[in-house]
Amino acid sequence: MRVLDLIKLAPALYEAGDTVHLIGPPGVGKTQVIKNEIVSSLSAKYGEQFGFHDSLAPTLDAPDYKGFLIPSKSERGTPTSFFTRSPELPSEEYLEKHPRGIYLVDELSSAEQLTQKALAPVLLERRFGNEILPKGWMVWAASNRMSDRAGVVRQPSHIRNRVREIPLENDALSWAVWAEAHGIHPLIIAWAKQHPTIAFCNEVPSTDRPFSTARSITRAANLMQVGLARDEEGRLIDLDLPTDVLVQQGVYGDIGEGAGADLFGFLKVWDQLPTLEEIMADPKKAKCPNDLSAGWAAGQMCIHYAKAGNINELWTYTERLPREVQVSMAKSLLERSGSALLNSPALIKWIHANKALITSSTG
Repeated sequence: MRVLDLIKLAPALYEAGDTVHLIGPPGVGKTQVIKNEIVSSLSAKYGEQFGFHDSLAPTLDAPDYKGFLIPSKSERGTPTSFFTRSPELPSEEYLEKHPRGIYLVDELSSAEQLTQKALAPVLLERRFGNEILPKGWMVWAASNRMSDRAGVVRQPSHIRNRVREIPLENDALSWAVWAEAHGIHPLIIAWAKQHPTIAFCNEVPSTDRPFSTARSITRAANLMQVGLARDEEGRLIDLDLPTDVLVQQGVYGDIGEGAGADLFGFLKVWDQLPTLEEIMADPKKAKCPNDLSAGWAAGQMCIHYAKAGNINELWTYTERLPREVQVSMAKSLLERSGSALLNSPALIKWIHANKALITSSTG
C-alpha cells in the first residue's frame, strides 16, 4: 500500500479498532507516517489532538509490557500477587489529557519471542498486565521484512493472527508530496521522481554500504540545504544547492556512491531552467528545456512555487513540458492541496482532458 492511501484509510482503520501492523523495507517511513501523518489526520478528523506513545520493542523485555509480578495478600490475608503498572504505558495524566491516541510498537518483529508473547494481549485488547489502554486508543506496530536482514525473527502464529498486516511500499509520489510540504529542494524531489528505482531501494543491497531510501534522501537533503534562505512559510528562497566535493562525500554517506553520483549528475540541469519571474512574465515563451531530466526539474520547480495566485501561469508553462511530467505534476498538486489550486482554468481544462492518464498512472 502507498503511504498516501494508508493516510486516507486511517479513519476507517481507527474506527475498526484492530491493531495494524505495517511491514516494509527500511527507510520507507513506517514510523514517521504513524507518528506524524496518521496522528495529524485523525486529530483533524475528530477535532481533538490525538495522543501518541511509541515503544521500541527490541530494546525491552516481557515485564516491561506486562509489569512485574509482586507477591501480596488479599483483604482476607490469602497469598496472592499483582502486576505493577507497565512503565511502557503513557502516564495517567497524559491519558486523561488525550482520551484518543495511537500506541506504536516499533520494530515488533525484531523483538525476542518472549517479548512478542508478552505483547500478545497488547496487540489483541490493548492490555498491559492489569491495565488496559482507554477505548479511544488504538495500537499500531511497524516492522521490517524478513528479507531485509534487519534482525527480524519469525513471529509466532498467534501474534500474526492478532493484527491487520499491511505491506507498505516505496512510492515516489507519496514521498514527493511529503517532501514538498516539508521544504525539501525541488530538484532533489524531481530526481527522486524521475529515478524512483535508484532513489528508493526496494531490496537492501548485499554490500554493507549506505543505500538510498526515503529516510536517507531526506537526511542528504538536510545536509545540502544547510544555510539556504527560506521565507516565512519555510519555503526555500535560495535554490542554489552546493555540489562541492566535501558535500558530495557527505551525501554519499547517506545514500551511497551510486545514487549520489546519479543525483549530482541530475543537478547539472539547473542552468537549463527558467526563473519564476520569467515564467510569470510569459509562461508560453519562457525558457523550456528539451532534456527530460531538466523537464522534471522545471515541473517540480513550478510545484515548489505553486499557490492560488499563480497556479494558472505555472500550469500554462507546465503544459509545455513532457506529458509524463505533466501527469506527475498534476497528481502531486491534487494530493498536496486538494481543490485549493483548482481555480486555474488551465489546470481544470487539462484535468478533464486527461482523466484516464491520471487514473492509470501510478507515478
